[in-house]
Amino acid sequence: MPVTPLAQQCRTIIIMGVAGSGKSTIASLLSDTLGYVYLEGDDFHSPEAKAMMAAGIPLTDALRESWIDRLCQQLALCAGQKKSCVLSYSGLIARQRQRIRTAGSPAQFFYLHGEESLLLQRLSARQNHFMPATMLRSQLDTMQSPQHETDVHYIDIAQTTEQILAIICQQLG
Repeated sequence: MPVTPLAQQCRTIIIMGVAGSGKSTIASLLSDTLGYVYLEGDDFHSPEAKAMMAAGIPLTDALRESWIDRLCQQLALCAGQKKSCVLSYSGLIARQRQRIRTAGSPAQFFYLHGEESLLLQRLSARQNHFMPATMLRSQLDTMQSPQHETDVHYIDIAQTTEQILAIICQQLG
């Protein structure tokens, strides 16, 4: 049986980063560009979790784990249907990234990171989102660096959206 080139195989692309990093914007544009299914991680939070975050209360481990369970189920469903997908989610905790890594098709991670001042500026300009800018510090404190995870590509958010998309597409091959 011939081997299918990676470009034709079903795969999962993860766009991760803290609030304000642009992960939803980039993931949505990337999914449109590639014709992949777009999964917005925020859509998989429970109403309770969204209410907590809206009130400025960090999530409990139990709420995070149930959220990751739902994300993993959706990634497995996409893989089972032979659909490539782009997932935007925070990716704060290493063990949860590992669960995401093994949930569906082969995954590549892109970590959107930047200066706290830029993140705050973006969050202050954001409208119609349940999570307030005051939650950024909690996310930055919770973020476990993926520096030793070889499948994570770092992308500085100081670049334009177009530059970030071009970098990701180049990395994907």
